[in-house]
Amino acid sequence: MLNITPVQRALYVQQKAGTHFVAYDEFFSIRKHPEESLPALSARVEETMSRIKELHPSSFDLAKLDDELACMAMIHALGPDYYHFTSSLALLTALDKNKVKAAFQTEEINRRRFQPSPK
Repeated sequence: MLNITPVQRALYVQQKAGTHFVAYDEFFSIRKHPEESLPALSARVEETMSRIKELHPSSFDLAKLDDELACMAMIHALGPDYYHFTSSLALLTALDKNKVKAAFQTEEINRRRFQPSPK
């Protein structure tokens, strides 16, 4: 892992929900390339995991990981009809499960309210 100062971290490491989502998505999308050796694959996984760890605050624990993974699953399950909604979730400062669930509830209410009524 890179050793960076807190000032460098504040300048260059964006700790936003969108950044975490992209890092996790990249991590879970890793696939072995046809000509890639297993040690090279392992190195790519470790490099990506290192980037994810850099995004975590020092107080990060397993409970927070569980919450972030639940958020990832909820967001990842949305289709292209929710593009603008998922973009707005990326503006959150953290992948907080309660905030994401509340945003889902609000989005559902708004979608129902603005749905055209059947004639």
